Amino acid sequence: MRVTIKALFISLFLVLLYGCSTLEQTDNKPADTSYRTTNADCHIMYDAGSSGTRLYIYQRQGKSWAEHAGPKVSALADPVRSIRGKSPRDLDAVTTEVVAALDSIQQDGPLKDGKPKWQAFDWTKQCHLVSANVFATAGMRIAEQENRAASSTLWSTLKQKLQAKVGSNVTVNTRTLTGFEEGLYAWLAARTEQKSNQFGIVEMGGASTQITFPCARCNSTNDAVRTVRVEGKPLQMYSYSFLGLGQDEAPKSLGLASSCAYGIKTILPEWREMLCARTMRLTDKLGIRDPYNFAGNRRGAYEQVPTQLADAGKWYLTGAFNFMDDNNIDTCCGNKGQCFEKQTSCFRAVYLKEYLRNLKVPANSAKLDVSWTLGAVQCTADNCLQQTKPPTCDWTNKGCLK
Repeated sequence: MRVTIKALFISLFLVLLYGCSTLEQTDNKPADTSYRTTNADCHIMYDAGSSGTRLYIYQRQGKSWAEHAGPKVSALADPVRSIRGKSPRDLDAVTTEVVAALDSIQQDGPLKDGKPKWQAFDWTKQCHLVSANVFATAGMRIAEQENRAASSTLWSTLKQKLQAKVGSNVTVNTRTLTGFEEGLYAWLAARTEQKSNQFGIVEMGGASTQITFPCARCNSTNDAVRTVRVEGKPLQMYSYSFLGLGQDEAPKSLGLASSCAYGIKTILPEWREMLCARTMRLTDKLGIRDPYNFAGNRRGAYEQVPTQLADAGKWYLTGAFNFMDDNNIDTCCGNKGQCFEKQTSCFRAVYLKEYLRNLKVPANSAKLDVSWTLGAVQCTADNCLQQTKPPTCDWTNKGCLK
């Protein structure tokens, strides 16, 4: 018995000694700082809008997401559309600038009003990077209409550079969002502040505007109607994007009549809001005019928005609607006050209200300041579109870019 106990003691001592030796050897190894194997899941999201491309990195924190906003760089559509001093010759420089934003966000941004434009976030050390996405919106839809070949080159070049930056193990997506997706993502972002699905949103951008709401009674054959998954449950949604009806593009697509001129009432004392509104001709018997999208091979589609069928007890206004004010018409049409984009300021003031009237959405609906990029990362992580129909690229009659 004594021999056995002694043998067991010696064996236990040797096991412990070997374990300590192993731990010591492990501790002496360099720490693994690979962002692909450590820390919280992260998704890179670029908002490639009509005025610029903004970098966001979303970091999973339990059931929520921490947003890290980075720099805003050149708009992807500019070299394709040959606007703002860019041309297709600048495709390489612009795509390089977009990818380089991932280096810039690792340091505080330059100061503005005594504060850095963005806070440093070192994604290479704090993230397990799952995906990197560059999602473009209406400005790029117009670019793909105008120059399909240059658009295709831009997307393939950007994807190659971004994949090289983040590594082959990270899923990379570089493409233009469909109108359904853009509206849905904004709705999902708003959903984070709601207790139920019973609401709709109207979002006003620069080149397009979106309306999105749950709609169990909507015709499922409509391309604007799809079933998505929200918190793991199926939900039939209506989501439509009017290309060319954003507040910057609408004066071009609808026409800027003299009755919508800045300070018009100082010239025409009997002026009334309706004189400007009726020149817009937003609707006819076919629905709301959608000037840049296609219906089959015909550009200039119409859409009948079934707001009367919406499963929405309330509505929220997002995007440019956050700057809508009851005094804007008096300031920009009735007088010549301090107005944003003076030349089109009276048109905008009337247009925002007229657009909502045609949608049959109350102009006094509550406003929300949300970014569709949050909804996009939620959908990417949860694969919310796994059961939807194939995407429809309404802005082209040649099919989606591949």
